[in-house]
Amino acid sequence: MSEDKNNNNIDEEVNKASEAVEEASDAVNEACENIDKSVKQASETINDASETINQTQESTESKSEKKPAISNEVITRIFVTLLFALIGWLSLWVFGVVVLVQFGFLLITGQLNSNLKAFNGELGEFLADIIKYVSFQTDDKPFPFQSWSYGDTTESTESEAKSS
Repeated sequence: MSEDKNNNNIDEEVNKASEAVEEASDAVNEACENIDKSVKQASETINDASETINQTQESTESKSEKKPAISNEVITRIFVTLLFALIGWLSLWVFGVVVLVQFGFLLITGQLNSNLKAFNGELGEFLADIIKYVSFQTDDKPFPFQSWSYGDTTESTESEAKSS
């Protein structure tokens, strides 16, 4: 009788954890959609700003032969850096939520959720790339300006380990 109660309690806790994971997944999806919208808006803003700068430069060059104090590349870097700072901040919140859900799995089942572990690993690599770009350690812009290559090395390592 007490085993049935324990099993029912475990089932209830697993169901609660599954609901929490679904809610976190929905929040992550919503955050990704918001990030996509922000990236599109920022790209449009950057393009508009570049066009305005080009027009201003053309009119200025026709009036005088002076070079602008700030180049298009610098202005673009400023906008993209601000955009990635915002994306990084949002991603850090998602990262924290997934960590809390992972603690829930650990407390309830005694094991980590491998999907959440893989997701947070990839998100951590993405955040590291954002930090490198924002801190001028690299000029390579992170995703979506390059392909999503995060997690590729861990998958190939795992497949090699299984085959041996």
